[in-house]
Amino acid sequence: MTEHLPAALMVVLVGIAVYTDVRSEKIPNQLTAPFAIAGLVVSVALHGVDGLLNSLEGLGVGLAVFLLSSLFGRLLGGGDIKLLMAIGAIQGPLFLVWTAVYMALVGGVLAIGVSVARKDFLASLRRLGGGLMMRLFARTPLDVKDAKPAGRLPYAIPIAIGSIVAQVLCYVNNGSPVFPLGG
Repeated sequence: MTEHLPAALMVVLVGIAVYTDVRSEKIPNQLTAPFAIAGLVVSVALHGVDGLLNSLEGLGVGLAVFLLSSLFGRLLGGGDIKLLMAIGAIQGPLFLVWTAVYMALVGGVLAIGVSVARKDFLASLRRLGGGLMMRLFARTPLDVKDAKPAGRLPYAIPIAIGSIVAQVLCYVNNGSPVFPLGG
């Protein structure tokens, strides 16, 4: 029963994060910090020093996602990054890497869906292309704050879906969040 505690913590965390991000466009520190600490405590309780190291590595991978996001501008908000770090503290680094992969895929699909539903797909592609060109050639950073409020996708949604996909795959694949390709 206790082996399911990290998964339960993560599901509660991402559920609350989606709610707060959709309602207030923020994921508060008052949510992510206690869950990150709980992840550290649960990891130590279940796995001792190895669990602590795994949680700290998960936090580190979350920080690496922040640094990668910052390299290209500010693609993710601070709350999104702290949510990923809390997930890393709860579930560990490998889980967080795969969560980020699934999050990016889901985020891309949802962004396309939102722009098609708004009948704004081609304009969205032009804005994205223009923003990338400005970033590459003029060294102008991209910033999530620059998105129009109507066009903003609360990124807790793709993070939550990505982390739940990774968790389901862990249960199906004996602990591995990797999507099985081939036989």
